[in-house]
Parts: sequence; C-alpha cells; structure tokens
Amino acid sequence: MDKQRPGITVNINGHPRPFTIKRPSEGNQPDEPSGHRLEDRPSADFGNDGPPDDRHHARSFQADSRQTDERQRSARQIGEQEAEKQAFDTAKEEEAAAIEEADERIVPISEAIQKKKKACQTRRLWRLPPHAKSLFLAAAIAAVVGMAFGMTMLRLIPKEKAEPSPAAEAMTELAEAGIATGGERAESIMPEPFSIAVIQAGVYSDTKAAARAAKSIEAAGVPVVVVGQKPAALYIAVGADKEGLRAVNDKYRKAVSSTYVKELSFAPEAKARQSDIVRKGEALYGDMAALSAALLAGKGASEEEWQALSKAYGSLEKSEATNNKTVRNYVEALKQAYLALAAYKENQDEALLGKAQQLLLEALSVYMELVPPRS
Repeated sequence: MDKQRPGITVNINGHPRPFTIKRPSEGNQPDEPSGHRLEDRPSADFGNDGPPDDRHHARSFQADSRQTDERQRSARQIGEQEAEKQAFDTAKEEEAAAIEEADERIVPISEAIQKKKKACQTRRLWRLPPHAKSLFLAAAIAAVVGMAFGMTMLRLIPKEKAEPSPAAEAMTELAEAGIATGGERAESIMPEPFSIAVIQAGVYSDTKAAARAAKSIEAAGVPVVVVGQKPAALYIAVGADKEGLRAVNDKYRKAVSSTYVKELSFAPEAKARQSDIVRKGEALYGDMAALSAALLAGKGASEEEWQALSKAYGSLEKSEATNNKTVRNYVEALKQAYLALAAYKENQDEALLGKAQQLLLEALSVYMELVPPRS
C-alpha cells in the first residue's frame, strides 16, 4: 500500500495550521483576483519548513499563483486599455460628428469673402466712377459759359428784320383798324362839361405884379393863387357854383377890397379830359370845392356828403398811374386837399379849411395847364 503523505502545515501568526486548497465551484467567482483567500496563502516560512518535496511543491504553487495574478492583472489592464480606447474612439467619433455638423452650418471664410465681394459689386453698380463727377462739373460749367456767351453775342449782333408774311400783315392791319375804331369810339363819348366857381381878386398885367398883390392877401390870412401870365389873375376861393361862394365872398371882402365871383367852364373836347384819372380827379375836385365852401360859409356837412367825398377819393386812388408830370402834380394836390379836409373833420380847426382851399386853388392852376378854360 502506498504511504500516506504527511499533511502540510503553515505557521500563521506563530501557530501551525494545516494548508488546504479550496477549489471554487463552477459559477462562483473568487473574492480576490488570485483565487485564494488571505489565510490560504502560504507564508514566507512555508518554504523553509517541511521536507524538500513539500518545499518544491510550495514554490511551484507560489510561482503558479504569481503567474495567475500577473495574467489576471495583464488581462485587467488590457481590458481597461481597450475600454479606454473604445471610450476615446467613441468620444472622437462624437467630436468628429459634432465638427462635421458645425461645418455644415458654418460657411467657409473664402466662400463668405466671395459672397461679400459680389454683394459689394452689386451695390456699387449704380455709383459713378470717381472721374465722372469732374467730367459732369466741367460739362455744366461749359454749358453755362456757352449760354452766357451766346446771349451776349445775340445782343451785340444786330438782327436782320424779317419780312412779315402776308397773313401777319393782314392781322396787323386788322388790329390797327380795331384800335383806331376803339379810339374813335372813346373820343365820340365826350365827358360832361366841367365847371366851377371862383372868387377873383383882380387881374394884373404880368405875374410879377400879381405876385406883389398876392403877398398882401396872404398876410391877411386869405388863400390866394396866381393864374396865368399875361394877364395874371388872383383867385382866393373856389366852390361848386356862384351861389355857394357868395357867403365866402362876403367873409373875405373885409380883407380884400376888390373881389367878384365868376364861373369857369372847361371844354369837353380837350384831350387831357379823355384820361380816366383826370375825369375822376374832376369829380373829387367838385365835391371838395362844394364841401369846403359850405364849411367856410359856416354851414355844416352831412355824413352822406363826407361818405360821398370818401368814395370819390377811393375811386381816384384806384386809377392807373400816369407818366405825365403835370397830371401827377394835379393828382397830388387833390390828395393833399382831401387829407386837410379829413383832418378838419376830426379836429374842427378852421385853419385846415383855409389850407384845403389853398391846395384846391393850386390844383386848379395845374388843371388849367392841362385843360384851358373857355374864353
């Protein structure tokens, strides 16, 4: 019979204990990577105790355990490296996918620059080149200078009178005939005779003698004007008719010894009376002469008379101006006389009546230069 092998003991913490190997059952994993518990591992003293065969067996077992541990560690490290590699590859693939997705949204710089250049070129198509402004400015200056030179030459060079066409000549003749007919019609409508009454204070051989006599009358505070030259007469008051001046004549007779009332009548066919402004002046003159004479005689004036005077003055104001100097002087004297009467209406100053009469006498002197009285 075989000899029974002696049991293997292991000193653990100074106490000998039998060495046994527990084999794990299938499906159960060891608690530690080596497959042995801590107490099952042989100690350092195991190799030195017991017989040589047992020591050899223990060393072989320790070597196998180390190799198993190293293989397990290597396998674990390899597994960890593969897991890390797999995780790194997965992360790299995700990063590549994210970059690719971002690349799909981001336009390359070169493509963006090309698009911007095309857009700028499109916007600049309507702009003029830099030298076009100077060309346009030069063309405008040349056009202005050319027009100015042309206008100057047209004024300097005498124009040849073009011969009118037969149709133009016929139209001209018809127009002249119409103007002539209109003039004849205007002349055929003769204005009404114009007449006024004056107080005459003497007739003198010339203007010098009349002027010397006028000074003494002015000193007495009586209006006076010299009319005519040879002979020259002195007028000291004016009215619409003789009856209106009788009371005024009695008033002035104390200051002027020789006076008498006379009527002046002016020819209706006189050329100056064809003017609208002269005829309107005659109407205003008659109203002012009658009103001022009545006021000098101590009579009152109604509101209707003042309104009629204002209306006649407004009609004169609306008349077309004339270039005739004598007519302008006549109209200006009428306006000043009206203002004097209007001032008298406000202030009731009798001196303003004398001023109004003086201005009316001066206007009469100018009027007699335009329309001589009947003899």
